[in-house]
Amino acid sequence: MTSPTLWRNIEDCLDTSLPGWRSRVDSFDQVAAIAARADGKAWSDDETFESLLLAVLSNNTDWSKVERIRAGLPKLFSGFSLKSYAELPACEVGERIMPWFLDRKAGSVTLRRDLVNLIGAARILFEHSSVHGSAESYFTSLVRQLDGDPKQAALRLGSPGKDKLPGLGVALAAEALKNLGFDVAKPDRHVKRAMASFGLVPCKDWPGRNGRAAPSFSSGRSCLAVMEAVQDIATAAGRPVVLVDNAIWMLCAKSGLYLTNSELAELASDSDPTTERAAALDALIRSWSETQDAGEQRETIGCLVDGLNRDRLSARKLFPEELKGRTW
Repeated sequence: MTSPTLWRNIEDCLDTSLPGWRSRVDSFDQVAAIAARADGKAWSDDETFESLLLAVLSNNTDWSKVERIRAGLPKLFSGFSLKSYAELPACEVGERIMPWFLDRKAGSVTLRRDLVNLIGAARILFEHSSVHGSAESYFTSLVRQLDGDPKQAALRLGSPGKDKLPGLGVALAAEALKNLGFDVAKPDRHVKRAMASFGLVPCKDWPGRNGRAAPSFSSGRSCLAVMEAVQDIATAAGRPVVLVDNAIWMLCAKSGLYLTNSELAELASDSDPTTERAAALDALIRSWSETQDAGEQRETIGCLVDGLNRDRLSARKLFPEELKGRTW
């Protein structure tokens, strides 16, 4: 299946079963961030910290929980002050910040560790800002060094080495870059299982292939393959990578459609179930017309066609009137 066809199937699926998905993607502010960076926007140190914090909060949790409490984050994190968080004693995470999340049922099993590690990342960025003039340049300079490729930047930020930020793996690094206006996919467990289910990233050892489990691959090479696969879909469809990435995430996440791997695979199937159903119905209708009263059957066929067109999952009619007598 071609990438444009796969994207149309993804859109049709979301439009039908999750009609507000585009507004929700807009609320993430990542598509807007891509446009803002293209227009020359520079991120302040506090905006840079907010972008990093939101990426960290996305780890091992249902994002809808974070969406629910997002309005309270500025007060909890001192207006997203990079300096304040860089100077934060680690004990404050357990004594003040974690109870706030737990009281709102928005914690995760790794949140305490992630927030402590975030102090280390904030200190690196604050020191970088003191020397180079902005925390944002930690990311922009790295992307420039890598020929403008945010995929490679995500690998460097999330893998052991001089550019690694504490607490970030490749997926969280990619999420931070998305928040900062870089057009890249996040190779998390949801997008990994979608790309494997679509057959776009090879995966031989996959015990949970028939359920909702993600493939176990986690190497830098496999993360890069996932990011490249999403980018290929976006390029062919003429859409931002972050839009396609978030749409695919909504197919998979619990706060989205939560499709099984088999259901994901159907979206990328070489066969077109709609076409197959149309052919079968056409054969049935013709057999009725040939063997029974023509006038009565024309009326029955008309009612059947109207019903089938009305119950379509997409806006495209199964039996368009303009093609009557030509294709059906």
